[in-house]
Amino acid sequence: VEQALPDSACVVYQVCITPYPVEFINVWGAEACAIDWPDDVETVCAQEGTTVDLSAADRMQSAQTYNNIALSIAAYEDSPEVNTFSSKYDQTFEGKVKLSKQEQRGFALFRGKGQCHRCHISNGQQALFTDYTFDNLGVPQNPENPAGVAPDFVDPGLGGFLMNAGYPEEVYEAEWGKHKVPTLRNVAKAPYEGLIKAFGHNGVFKSLEEIVHFYNTRDVAPWPAPEVAENINDEELGNLMLTPEEEAAVVAFLKTLSDGYTP
Repeated sequence: VEQALPDSACVVYQVCITPYPVEFINVWGAEACAIDWPDDVETVCAQEGTTVDLSAADRMQSAQTYNNIALSIAAYEDSPEVNTFSSKYDQTFEGKVKLSKQEQRGFALFRGKGQCHRCHISNGQQALFTDYTFDNLGVPQNPENPAGVAPDFVDPGLGGFLMNAGYPEEVYEAEWGKHKVPTLRNVAKAPYEGLIKAFGHNGVFKSLEEIVHFYNTRDVAPWPAPEVAENINDEELGNLMLTPEEEAAVVAFLKTLSDGYTP
């Protein structure tokens, strides 16, 4: 369901027992967590394919609270705290700074030879750098992925969700292996210097340099086989013929999208 938990009630349980700067019940009321949890809830939530044993009334409350958790996350993600639009890129529109020559070159490649803009739309001020579509980029498996029994775990993406939701085969097969195109805002930002960030839907890439190189050379370099071989995008990446210097310029531009830039 979320964080590899087997039941939406497990998400609710974790939210209700975990302290936050703003308590969940202060926003949604005490009834949001007024659920009679069974004694074995933590054991059940630690197992795959299990369901928390709740009464009909508690299950109904849990479902409502789960929906409210989603609304809370959506409100936070839409808030100025998350979307400050204070990156170096944004400040160029205000005339406060200018991109370096390398960053400008990277932006030109982003919108041209690199074809990045075809999915990560960059039109206008406060662009979100995503077209909200789903794509299978042929990303290799991540043998360290704890979500399944590594190295055999395969994430079917949108197709798997549609299959589990009961959609017909012709619908979910066309989406098998596709994942949502993420925003590139703050893609290089980290809470502290030296943190190794993970990229790709399964975290197999460990640097911006590596994933940009993959986009550029997927079809012409000896990369591992894709996690899902169906529905791979073979039109917008794979053999972009970017030079190492051009790859570095694209990475330099991506780093200008981090909020909190100080000239």
